[in-house]
Parts: sequence; C-alpha cells; structure tokens
Amino acid sequence: MSHAAGSSDTAAPHPQTPTPRSHPGWLIPITTLGVGLIWLLLDQATKVLVVHALEAEGRVVDLAFIKLNVIRNSGGAFGFPGVPGLFVVVTAVVLFLVIRALPRTDRLSLAVSYGLVCGGAVGNVMDRLFRAPGFPSGAVVDFFDLTWWPIFNIADMGIVAGAMSIALLMTVMEREEREAERARSTADSVRPDTGTPGR
Repeated sequence: MSHAAGSSDTAAPHPQTPTPRSHPGWLIPITTLGVGLIWLLLDQATKVLVVHALEAEGRVVDLAFIKLNVIRNSGGAFGFPGVPGLFVVVTAVVLFLVIRALPRTDRLSLAVSYGLVCGGAVGNVMDRLFRAPGFPSGAVVDFFDLTWWPIFNIADMGIVAGAMSIALLMTVMEREEREAERARSTADSVRPDTGTPGR
C-alpha cells in the first residue's frame, strides 16, 4: 500500500501554474507607442498633402471607388455635431485608460490596436488645437469620400479599426479565460486524492 500511495504523489503539476510571458514586458508599451506615432505621422502627412494639392484649387479627385474631397469639419466625428473642446477631453481620457491597461496587456495584437486608437485620436486632436479657427474649435481635415458615408481621414480609420479590434480581442480573451477556468475545474474534479486514507 505504501508503494501505491507513493506513486500517487507523482501526479501532474497543477494546471494553475502561471505560464511565462512569451515576450519581454517592454515590448507591449513600445509597440503601442510605435504604432501610435506611425499612425499619427501618416495622418498628419496625408492632411498636409491633400490641403496643399487639392484644397487650394478646390479639386476633387475621383478614384472610381472613392473620391479625395477635402472638407474642414469643425463638428464631431464623421460630421456629427460636437461640443467645442469635448474631443480633447475624450482623447485625454482614452490615453489615460490605455496607459493604465498596458501593464496588464500581454498580447501584441492588443498593443497594436491600442496604438491605432491613440494615434488616430491624437491626430484629430492636433487639428482641433492647431488648425483654424483655433482651439477648441479647430477644424479637422477630412478627405476620403465614399459618397454614401460621411467624409473621413486616416485618423478616423485608426480609431474605428483599433476600437473594433479591441472589442473583438477582448471577446476572444474572455472566451479563452472561461474555457481555461472550465478546464481547471475539470482537472480538479478528476485529480486522485493523495491524502492518507482513513483507518
């Protein structure tokens, strides 16, 4: 009986043992910052380009499936009405929430999504701050025209794509966490009793 009891002590390790990070911890914030800066620069560069190449002459470029048509949007996102200064506050809140979330983030895909949202939000806020008529009602430069959708820009694309990706990834992570919890519960229920049998 002593041999049987001893063999049961060699059961597999508890499945709750934490797994090591798959990459260095600094990679997450660096990825978010890098993607955010790249998207911000892309947004600002395209705005400068279309303003100088198209707006001054009132030109509209028809690319078949989309038009390049420069407008100045002093309202809210996608042309909806907005309160002056509100989007600056919203952007500050978004940046704060992302910074708080980064230490708990262990997925590069989520870091990329955070970067898209932050880069896009800051890109539009820069227009609010520095373009006429000035803060807090500076007009955002929009130029992608699908004709059936409000005119938008690169920053808007980053915000929408990043937000949708975050929602999808959070859903996937929650499902994986539930499945892992279910697997741990199943493993706990079938693990043999290694205690000393009562006499």
